[in-house]
Amino acid sequence: MYGVKGERRLSIDELTLKVLKDNKKPMTTYEIAKKLGISWSTANIHCHKLKAEGRLVSKEEPARLGMGKRVLWWLGSEEDE
Repeated sequence: MYGVKGERRLSIDELTLKVLKDNKKPMTTYEIAKKLGISWSTANIHCHKLKAEGRLVSKEEPARLGMGKRVLWWLGSEEDE
């Protein structure tokens, strides 16, 4: 899980961006939630917020199993630097 004891606590938005930058490849909402130790719905809300701000990009694709879809997230161009 991210966040180091004794340091300034990062917001969920900052942690989401850090996880995606460290991972260097697109991640699903579930993968982000698992890495941060938060619920899927919390990760989903923050990813959509960051997308609205232009900081994340997403792509929907069919889920591997069952019905539905999964969303892949990656950093927007200005966040890559």
